[in-house]
Amino acid sequence: MSQLFEEFKAPKLADWKKLTEKELKGANIDELNQWLASDGFQAKPAYFREETSKLPMNGQTIRPLRFDQQNNDWLICTDVRVEDVEDANSEILHKLSMGASALTIDLNGHDFGRDDFDTLFDGVLVDAIAVSFTNAYNTLRFQADYFAWTEKNDFGAENLMGGFWFETMNADLATAIIKDNNRHAFGAIGLDCSQFYMKGASISQQLGATLAWGNELLNGLRKNGISFEQVSDNIGFSLAIGSSFLPEIAKFRLMRFLWARVMQQHGAASKRWATWVHAQTGERHLSSLDTPVNLLRENAMAMSAALGGIDSLTINPFRQDEPELADRMAINTQHLMKEEAQLHQVIDPAAGSYYVEHLTDILGKKAWDFFLQIEDRGGYAACSADGFLEDAFAASDQAYYDEVESLERVLVGTNKFPSPFEESNDKVEDED
Repeated sequence: MSQLFEEFKAPKLADWKKLTEKELKGANIDELNQWLASDGFQAKPAYFREETSKLPMNGQTIRPLRFDQQNNDWLICTDVRVEDVEDANSEILHKLSMGASALTIDLNGHDFGRDDFDTLFDGVLVDAIAVSFTNAYNTLRFQADYFAWTEKNDFGAENLMGGFWFETMNADLATAIIKDNNRHAFGAIGLDCSQFYMKGASISQQLGATLAWGNELLNGLRKNGISFEQVSDNIGFSLAIGSSFLPEIAKFRLMRFLWARVMQQHGAASKRWATWVHAQTGERHLSSLDTPVNLLRENAMAMSAALGGIDSLTINPFRQDEPELADRMAINTQHLMKEEAQLHQVIDPAAGSYYVEHLTDILGKKAWDFFLQIEDRGGYAACSADGFLEDAFAASDQAYYDEVESLERVLVGTNKFPSPFEESNDKVEDED
């Protein structure tokens, strides 16, 4: 048997490239780029062990950067918007019955009284799930009232999970919120960075802007006497998931690596580098013309985030006209990824992939460069105020839509492979 295998020599990379270029009629494989201008990076169509082994991050895994995580599990999150408190309670109970393990409750600016907590969480064990909030009328007062209500109802403080998500945040408010929070698993400050994706930012721009915002907040918190332990326990990031499968895996792995680098440069010990990473399916890529294809698209998005190692995941409704169906599919998609695909069992499953490792290296360098550009211009707040970020995102956004209009970038069900049922409906309407 050993003599048989000796006849098959392992090909060298140079020999493989020569043969490939012969098949490509002389084209240089190293100059072939599979990605478009709006992606913001270039990469080869294939990478190999010899190249990957030279990468500085090769062999590193995100496992130490997650909170005592022994697997790849994540929380199944769903959104509830408060219009009426009783209706919101019914929606919460219904979604929990479908298997959600985390809630993001949009308080919609509602001025909560303490009696409202009894109504909103009637029948809900808030210490058995993660409960996060957005759009509070007064965050500090709401947090104090929420903690008082949980204590009154004997929900263990050490078991409370969740926090608040913000699209804007300053260090003084963040400091006050963190100092008022002594709950072990209640991470008070979540930075909602999905807004960068919605404004058209490329992956490297999303990551760079996220790092800049986090770094600016970190600087302010440290000046206000907040420890690295408090920062690690209380600061998290929410990123939107785009439709490019492999780069999105790299993006979520990179969020942990790059934030660890920021914390390291501030002098934090390695056990303080961990952070909470939430993912939500992005809505810029959803089709309004062929909504069923959104279900397929969001499945791929969700898989890329899960493979990238997130802590919690929200799949947004694939259509608005059938909320019951959309919510059930959003939650069941995650159950399928766990119970049938077992994606929650394998720690950092993308680690070691030649292509993902190279995307991690390429996108990481570009994200860090964009972060440094922001820092050189005065930081996140300054670049938000002077239009630098808006202009950078707008340029990427315009390139994206130019690609869609020219069919250079395919959006299934929108600019290619349209639904025949939609065409049929249009014909009926025209005849009427």
